[in-house]
Amino acid sequence: MTTSHGTLLTRASRAVVHVEQWVCSALIVTFGILLIINVILRYAFNSPLFFAEELGVYILIWMAFMAISIGIHHDSHVRLTMLTGVMPDPLRAACYWISELICLAILAVLLKYSLDWVTSPAVAFDMAITLGWDKWIFYLIIPLFSATSLLHITARLTDRSCHAFPLGVQED
Repeated sequence: MTTSHGTLLTRASRAVVHVEQWVCSALIVTFGILLIINVILRYAFNSPLFFAEELGVYILIWMAFMAISIGIHHDSHVRLTMLTGVMPDPLRAACYWISELICLAILAVLLKYSLDWVTSPAVAFDMAITLGWDKWIFYLIIPLFSATSLLHITARLTDRSCHAFPLGVQED
């Protein structure tokens, strides 16, 4: 039963990461096109898009948070492994579980507080200056990132096919 539960979470995590990768790809293309158009309009016609810089910043923020979530899915973030590399396997595994559980706790707290913040009256009336859009739309990336990262870590921890502890692997 646990195996099928882990498999279900793993499949859900894979599906979510495919969507995240697609959205990141679409955002980078949009960002590139926006910048090219803005440069052409600025220097060829002396009339830049007045909203391009603000929208570009929000696109980069969304891409950064999604890329972090994708990295969490692939368990590919940089780690300091000098200490865990010399530990015996059981202690190394314990350190891995402790660090993953701490990440889960931090992400759960971030999810709760970011949802409270995005739905607060202070954000409800906040507008993007040049775009004229509600800022809560852009702020949604924080609870979205928290939720998808929670899913990715939970799926990894419940996947029974991952027995080897990834830290401290010596390369020859």
